Amino acid sequence: MPLTDLVRHLNARNAAGEGFRMQAPFVATPGGDVQLHFAGLCVESLFLPVIATRHGRTHGHAASLRVSGLTSGQPVAAEAVFLLPGNDAEFIQLDRLVRTLHALNYLTQRIRGNLLLNVHPRHVLSVSDDHGLAFEEILRPCGLLPTEITLEIDLAGMSSETHVQRDWQAHLIRAVGNYRSRGYGIALRGIGHDRSDLPLLRALAPQIIRLDPPLLASGLPLGRLVAPLRNLDVRLLIDGAGLAEHAGASHWGDIDLVQAAALNKPFPAVAGDARNNGFGRYLQRSAA
Repeated sequence: MPLTDLVRHLNARNAAGEGFRMQAPFVATPGGDVQLHFAGLCVESLFLPVIATRHGRTHGHAASLRVSGLTSGQPVAAEAVFLLPGNDAEFIQLDRLVRTLHALNYLTQRIRGNLLLNVHPRHVLSVSDDHGLAFEEILRPCGLLPTEITLEIDLAGMSSETHVQRDWQAHLIRAVGNYRSRGYGIALRGIGHDRSDLPLLRALAPQIIRLDPPLLASGLPLGRLVAPLRNLDVRLLIDGAGLAEHAGASHWGDIDLVQAAALNKPFPAVAGDARNNGFGRYLQRSAA
């Protein structure tokens, strides 16, 4: 289906749903991408490459938001978008609209692979069952399958949403089971450094765990951070900020995926066993 027809179809679908009353939130631009116009804001997709360290090839992309005022063009913090919903129905709708925006824009990427999308913790807790079904019905007209999507969930964010639902761990386990049964991959972030969450991690059985900046800033050596996770049969992901923080680490062979920091700055030199692998060669090409 042509992009303009997809936009028209998804706008019609949104108008018939619950939540915010938006007749045409998706706007196809002359440049060939799609924007989300909502509450006086212009929301756009950014995609950061995720590189497999073993061979230096693109595993896929992690989606993030760029937000600006619709009339002023002034930048707005991406997090501000999720302060706008006034109830669960509006929040579910907005979170799903953002992921739909990314799916539409990913169709035009020259090198695609797997798409890593955030699912807001409040969305996970607010949906009672059949997690992932509505998004799957959105993906199919776009020519995308759940098997091409990895959904990333923030465990720290889940625990902070306990005012919504107290038994959040049991709910999360059911939700992840629903997602996985439909073919979605699962990624987790926001894990603690004391490993008290290992039983939950085993129950969730994610394909990817992100070692995000708060964890990497704990002061523990990289080897101690990753050692307990290696028994989970999981791929470990680190982003550009973590790469700079632990550039001299001797356990780079334990890191499977690296999220590039927009590729507009040289990567730091990587020491030890990663220097001569595929990722080391990728870093040299990127910094050249």
